[in-house]
Amino acid sequence: MDKVSLQAKPQVRLSAPDYVIEQLKQAIAEKRLKPGDRLPAETELEALYGVSRGSIRQAMKALEMLGVVTIRPGDGTYVNDEISQKSFNPLIFALLLSNPSTQMIRDARYAMERDILELILSDEERAKASIPLLQDNLAHHQALLDAKASADELVENDLAFHRILSEACGNLVMKIVYDYVLEAFRSMIVRTTTAQIEADTSYTMQDHGRILSAIEARDYGQAKLAVKSSSEVWHDLM
Repeated sequence: MDKVSLQAKPQVRLSAPDYVIEQLKQAIAEKRLKPGDRLPAETELEALYGVSRGSIRQAMKALEMLGVVTIRPGDGTYVNDEISQKSFNPLIFALLLSNPSTQMIRDARYAMERDILELILSDEERAKASIPLLQDNLAHHQALLDAKASADELVENDLAFHRILSEACGNLVMKIVYDYVLEAFRSMIVRTTTAQIEADTSYTMQDHGRILSAIEARDYGQAKLAVKSSSEVWHDLM
């Protein structure tokens, strides 16, 4: 593995750990640190940034909690090459703390799902590959309904349907943002799923079926109508 090249920029009114985090964040953004790279030893970082070893360790622990690095005792600290589902994600808390209205949530969800479907339908191979996965998901959802599965089980399969779409869109930025947004509103999805169970109906099956049909038909107009209907039903149930 090539030795990474780091540099220290002037400190601008940050605590020592935050200063280290900012420097490493910039190094990743500028591709001086890449996924899979091993960070220099604590002593090297201590000398480079002019901070104590305790501050270096605090920064590493914070970056590990954020899912940016993995600390391997006896080996070193490495930049992660994939996103961990166990990572603390600030986007989720930013969304929750901003307290958006249900209408804002509905509109944002519609916009993202509309654009995801446009990306899927713009590429024949992606559209074709997504169909059997979505079909299997719908079949499993129906089996869960028949078995009187819990709201949590239905929600997990619901989210899996949307993760198939985000994976199929072929855009990593859209996938990451959309997946985290859905996770942020998991509690709302549980609430709307519970409402469907109590009403002995499944708008989820209907809406997901319409989305699948639009992809099978390669019909973007139909897809937009399907996700608009889905987002409006979700909003009404909330």
